[in-house]
Amino acid sequence: MRLRFAEFLFDSRLHRLSRDGQPVELSPKAYALLEILLQARPGAVSKEALYDRLWPKTFVEPGNLHNLVSEIRAALGDEARSTIRTVHGFGYAFAAEGKAATTPTSFVVRVGGELLPLHSGENIIGRDREAAIVVDSPDVSRHHARLLVTSDAVTLEDLGSKNGTFVAGKRLTAATALRDGDQITVGRTLLRIERLRDVASTATAP
Repeated sequence: MRLRFAEFLFDSRLHRLSRDGQPVELSPKAYALLEILLQARPGAVSKEALYDRLWPKTFVEPGNLHNLVSEIRAALGDEARSTIRTVHGFGYAFAAEGKAATTPTSFVVRVGGELLPLHSGENIIGRDREAAIVVDSPDVSRHHARLLVTSDAVTLEDLGSKNGTFVAGKRLTAATALRDGDQITVGRTLLRIERLRDVASTATAP
């Protein structure tokens, strides 16, 4: 997950929170709490659920969660408590406006007649509505596979899916570099990797 809010960028793949490009220090537990709240946004998460996620099967002092929230608010300069909202008698919620932070690349995935752009970094393929490539089919896992994209390369990795991920009919057993035109099969759905070399002229061509 890469999410931008205000001057901050949260990148779960890099395990990094930054402000205007500079790292923001958080303890591991505070970082984990922030990630949980970001994933649940805009919904609130109960204190009980947070304790279970952060300290599973462990008794901790009731004030520990409050201390983590205070740490996050201090790191974000959230004196007004408008970013991390307290839901009295229940728990906490991430309340700031956020949007996915993406860097477009020249790579796309063709699904039928539709071209879906890929962004730099991780692109999840699966049933999850927040996946980069949503394949709404019962034979596809929520997080089925992922494409790792750079400016000049694409690597495909299966994420432990039940029905497997195939390239040119061969089931993946390890991360595999893809080439322009490679055909991917997830469940019964066919996808093809393509590289657009002249996006502007293609878009304006008659």
